[in-house]
Amino acid sequence: MGRFAQPCLDCGKLSKNGPRCEAHQRVKSSQWDAPKAARKKATGQYAGDYRKRARQVRETAAYCWLCGGEPRKDDPMQADHVIPGDPLSPLAPAHRSCNAARGNKPMF
Repeated sequence: MGRFAQPCLDCGKLSKNGPRCEAHQRVKSSQWDAPKAARKKATGQYAGDYRKRARQVRETAAYCWLCGGEPRKDDPMQADHVIPGDPLSPLAPAHRSCNAARGNKPMF
């Protein structure tokens, strides 16, 4: 059984989409998306694509791209951005200590 039509909170038009008609829901969504994107950028959160790529880099790491050393239990591998500060840059495996020592400095 379907949902009952409800009046839109903004215009009063009957809608089965929830508390707003389709037009007003698009407006509200765009208003909510802008602050959410700004908060995400300010806090340095990454999208799901980054998480997948980072997990793959960590799981397949054979050596640290910064020092050339093999993975160690006491110094786990991380996915390091080749170009610091660019969320779309390629990722490379690096020891946590090597990544921390490099910081946000470019390699070259």
